[in-house]
Amino acid sequence: MDELFNDILGQCSSALKLEEIPITPELARTKYPFGILDLVCRNWRAAPLRKIYSMRAKIRVPRLDILGMAFHPEPCYDIPIFLFDLSCTSKKIVTYINVFAALDDPSYYETYMKPFEQLARRYAHFQPFEMPEWMQYYRSACTIYSHPGSDCLDELKACVRQYFSLYLPMLESAIKISDPRKAEAVQRFHARMVSDVLTKDGSRIMLGRAIGQKKASRLFQEVLT
Repeated sequence: MDELFNDILGQCSSALKLEEIPITPELARTKYPFGILDLVCRNWRAAPLRKIYSMRAKIRVPRLDILGMAFHPEPCYDIPIFLFDLSCTSKKIVTYINVFAALDDPSYYETYMKPFEQLARRYAHFQPFEMPEWMQYYRSACTIYSHPGSDCLDELKACVRQYFSLYLPMLESAIKISDPRKAEAVQRFHARMVSDVLTKDGSRIMLGRAIGQKKASRLFQEVLT
């Protein structure tokens, strides 16, 4: 999946002035002997983004190949958060592709969500998988949460690229919020999402089984969010 990562990052670099955020070395890479585990995390910032997060993980046994990226706007902009995570095992791909609506109103939907909803219909054949209860709050018609077979990887990569092709122009044309009430609502949404990820996301515990719970918690706090 390295080519997908390079493609997304390359598009972002061409459109925005990226600045890599230094990560302490023990969190930036975790590598075990004999290819048992190789985990690489990186962060960037760029107006209008507070943080871009990426994680590339390869585990030898059981075989697991992971690429995750999240784009967190500064809360003074109302553009959505965009996230994708493809976790490939030998038989299936745990897939999460989502656009997070920071506001709940018709004009916001028309501007930011409707284009993704129309795109998501192309991938309706990926059957929804049962989502943890805390994640239901962030589910919409734009959400893809599925466990298709490993033979669907190319199609899922195409889906991520198409989502990002809609998202990048939103970043390029982002305008700061002028309405104080709207700004406050967006800030509350961002704060809630960060809190939920830090306290409710079960993948932190799963990651901790591989690298230790203390280190996994630090990754979530200092790098992922």
